[in-house]
Amino acid sequence: MIKLKPLALMSARFFNFIRLLIFLILFFPLNNLVSAEEKKNKQVNASELKEKFPAAVIDMQKVLSKSLALASLQKEVKKIEDSFKEQIKKEEDELKKEQENLRAQKAVLAEDEFNTKEQAFKVKVNKVQSKVQNIRRELESTMARGMQLIQAEAVKHLKEIAAKEGYLVVFDAATTIITADIINISDEVAEKINKSLPKINLERKKEKEGDN
Repeated sequence: MIKLKPLALMSARFFNFIRLLIFLILFFPLNNLVSAEEKKNKQVNASELKEKFPAAVIDMQKVLSKSLALASLQKEVKKIEDSFKEQIKKEEDELKKEQENLRAQKAVLAEDEFNTKEQAFKVKVNKVQSKVQNIRRELESTMARGMQLIQAEAVKHLKEIAAKEGYLVVFDAATTIITADIINISDEVAEKINKSLPKINLERKKEKEGDN
């Protein structure tokens, strides 16, 4: 019986230790400690990486996808496109009616008179087709100009960030494989663009739309 007494004491101490461990886990989660440690290591690694590798990475596609200006531009271009579609549809409907009337008159008109009307009809068709192509080119040109403005704004902020942080070179994520997210400044650039260029002015485009 005497030999069993220390064993009983050890068992009691063991269960008390287990209770204490459960209490610590419930009220002081380990993931908070790990998270804090990871943040500390990440900051240290970023600082060390900047000293050893003074470069950054930018994903321009990501920057554009977060651009408020681009989203606004796309909506405006869509409105203009829809307006043109309605206008073109009306002209196409008129051409269809004229074509039907021309076919109905073919049997009663003289050949020369019919050919004259047919040529006039083809001129109208070509004019509408040319108008559609011009509209398409104009919309594509507007989008391209908008993209250029956003990219130029990105480059401006890119240079400012590089000068401030001491980056000697900035790599394009589309052509460079670098897995270190801590040197990716895409989100920072996108945030600055949204403040400095939240919208692109399309007044000239709207004036041209009224001329058509």
